Amino acid sequence: MQRFFLPVIIVALTLSLFRLGAVKLFDVDEAVFSEATREMVIDHNWITPTYNGINRYDKPILFYWLMAGSYELFGVDEFAARLPSALAAILLTAALFFFSARTGSSRYKGYAALSAVLSVYFLVYSRAAVTDMALTLFISLSLFSFYLFSEQGGRRFYRDGFYIFSALAFLTKGLIGIVFPFGIALVYMAVTEGRRGLKKVFSLRGSLLFLIVAGPWYLAQLRINGWEFVDQFFIKHHFKRFTGVISGHRGPFYYYVPVMIIGLFPWVAFLPAGIRSALKEKKGVALFSLIWLGFIFLFFSLSTTKLPNYVLPAMPAAALLIGMGMSQAEGNWRRYSLVSMGVLAAVLGAIFFIAKGRLPGSVAQNAGWLLPLAVLTLIIAGICFFSAFSRRSHYGPIAFLMTAFLFLLLLKGLPLASDYLQGTLYRYSIYAKENLRPDEGLIVFGLNKPSIAFYSGRRIITADDKKDLVALPGNKVHSIAIANVQDIGLFQGLGYYLVNHDSEYAILERK
Repeated sequence: MQRFFLPVIIVALTLSLFRLGAVKLFDVDEAVFSEATREMVIDHNWITPTYNGINRYDKPILFYWLMAGSYELFGVDEFAARLPSALAAILLTAALFFFSARTGSSRYKGYAALSAVLSVYFLVYSRAAVTDMALTLFISLSLFSFYLFSEQGGRRFYRDGFYIFSALAFLTKGLIGIVFPFGIALVYMAVTEGRRGLKKVFSLRGSLLFLIVAGPWYLAQLRINGWEFVDQFFIKHHFKRFTGVISGHRGPFYYYVPVMIIGLFPWVAFLPAGIRSALKEKKGVALFSLIWLGFIFLFFSLSTTKLPNYVLPAMPAAALLIGMGMSQAEGNWRRYSLVSMGVLAAVLGAIFFIAKGRLPGSVAQNAGWLLPLAVLTLIIAGICFFSAFSRRSHYGPIAFLMTAFLFLLLLKGLPLASDYLQGTLYRYSIYAKENLRPDEGLIVFGLNKPSIAFYSGRRIITADDKKDLVALPGNKVHSIAIANVQDIGLFQGLGYYLVNHDSEYAILERK
């Protein structure tokens, strides 16, 4: 077991923690979580998160508490903001490895963990100051516990874990912390044992444990904020996200097909073989993983609001099925999987070659790293095509090349994306921080960029149109404004002078 475990954990540790704070926080989600937690620590308000002094009901409290604890230990910065997600990713890797070790062969457990760690999904969300990796950890631990309870002796310890980890998921992202673990468990028991099997899901003791863990914060919110909490948290950010479009995040029914292909590249090519094994066996961890993957995938495909991170809790199930496909696929299925992996790698390599000459000017100057990235993917493609028609699959060399691929993204791609997307706003925010007194205003006009509040270290004054801007109190005193570049004329007409601008944003000052 140690032979497989140590290399996977070392890679997981490195991909999650290496240069974790080296790039700036990305708008919107990373920055808004980080700023809301900063306000929590400053205001000592541990019950109701706020952003810019206004109650924020988007997510429950647990992730804010984890980030706040990290701030207290390491200070308020990018590393501390992202550390809870990094630790959750490392714990998830270990849990996935040991669960697959309990339920499959030695090769299978190594492949399942390897396909999860050496993926774009893992690289991105293990380093993001958002709830998704923590949620994925708690949902996975809940479902791992339930499977071990239902299939391996029915020990009460495992059923307690099912309820406790579901409660932690409920405290991390709301109702899906209940819907996913219990929905998946109910479907699995109905398929495998029929109506009588449904009784295994429910437990009075487990329900009490759930309420003890998750109940106090929700009761405190109801007592403090009443109907406002219910309306904003449950109705807007749960039901309306499923039935309507929030923040313009719409997508077609097949939205998550390309998302999963990119997120789990290149190992996703073995997912069909794993699904075939599950349908063939019709029992055990293979069927359980298929129901887990299918339930979450279908749930969010039917949802109107769509984002790539939504299906991250299905990633461990996909990894288990991929591990089965890699370890069990034989004959034509093995060949088809390797050829598919090669095609995916070849297409991606071609995209990198083409993209190098078509990026925006400021990015293109630093895009030389796309060439070695393209070479790596094309070498992966070549190994896959060779393996498809030989006796060996050569997963080791592919894994080594994928490690290099991900590290190149980490060292070159993420910093470049950070500077392109966040660099200007960061510099403007620091200018405002250094040039405004505490009683002077920082105006943010027509932008939803929480990173400005985080890096300026102050609450911002927001305005969305000229009428709001003119009506701002104290608009004749010293102030700084950050706006879209097309709004420069509006501010100059109100007595501001231009400090700096790029192709997208401008910073102006009135003295």
